[in-house]
Amino acid sequence: MMVNPERHNGGVNMNIPGPDSRIARFLTKICDLIFLNAIFILTGCTIVCLGAAVTSLYMTARELHRERDCTPVKDFLRNLRKAFTASTPAALLLLADLPLLAVLYRARCAETLLFTPELFVLLCIAAVILTAILSYLFPLLACFENTFSKHLGNAVRLALANLPVTFFITAVNLLPVLVILFLPQFFGSFLGAWLLIGAGLGAYVNLFYLQKLFKQYQEHSVSKGGMKP
Repeated sequence: MMVNPERHNGGVNMNIPGPDSRIARFLTKICDLIFLNAIFILTGCTIVCLGAAVTSLYMTARELHRERDCTPVKDFLRNLRKAFTASTPAALLLLADLPLLAVLYRARCAETLLFTPELFVLLCIAAVILTAILSYLFPLLACFENTFSKHLGNAVRLALANLPVTFFITAVNLLPVLVILFLPQFFGSFLGAWLLIGAGLGAYVNLFYLQKLFKQYQEHSVSKGGMKP
């Protein structure tokens, strides 16, 4: 980091950025996302905690967006306990999506034909649609209180009503798959970066766009006496 030394009363005054400077806040945010990513990977590796871990990831990323005093590891674990029961149905959908993506990748790379071309295309479409719905479902679970069926219906409606945002957040969540398919030569470097900060940064970036949609969603829900944020 470059500093600008200035002479003051015969001495040197170093203009070092303070803790409230933009640089300091940016670096603090990066460190928070690295810690958040690490605890997410550790807990998400267990199938039992996978759904709750994704919901907790978004809950903690939301707190980082709000510029609150947030300790990522402690807050993540607290949110994990809160989200465990509510996230179980969504976890089942996620556990269907991930193996489907793995099977499709295996089918694409196989030397022999595992599916007919028509079935392969249909399964790819199903995987993308399911990923798009999950891209809304887990943030909704993190931000609102509601029944799972209503969360799922709202996720579908939001995905259809906001196609540009849907395309973007789905691409962010499928980025590891896209890299290994289209840029396999860079997958090693990408994997290292993803293990360092990828999931935390992805949730943080997605919430940047979803928060605006959810604000409208929240106002509509409150006017009907519905969900609480």
